[in-house]
Amino acid sequence: MAQAARKLGILISVDPEHPNFHRSLQLATAALNAKTEVYLYCLDDAVKGVDDERVQTLRGHGMRLFACAFACQRRKIVLGENALYGGLTMLNDMMAATN
Repeated sequence: MAQAARKLGILISVDPEHPNFHRSLQLATAALNAKTEVYLYCLDDAVKGVDDERVQTLRGHGMRLFACAFACQRRKIVLGENALYGGLTMLNDMMAATN
């Protein structure tokens, strides 16, 4: 029987300048290097980091990037093509899909 692909879901809610934002990206990098599917959801202040070069580099390496549309609206951030935007239903689906 084939082994199921490993999946990791990461939720970030802190500003991109916060050390935990960087730590989350390090975790995502390690998981990608281990051939794990990575899903990253940016919530609250983390939506400011969607266009961050570090985040986009990970996206280019296969990380799936999601962001809270409401958090962007509250911070007057224009929705672009660098992430999939949605709400808590999308976050719920991401959580259900990851191990």
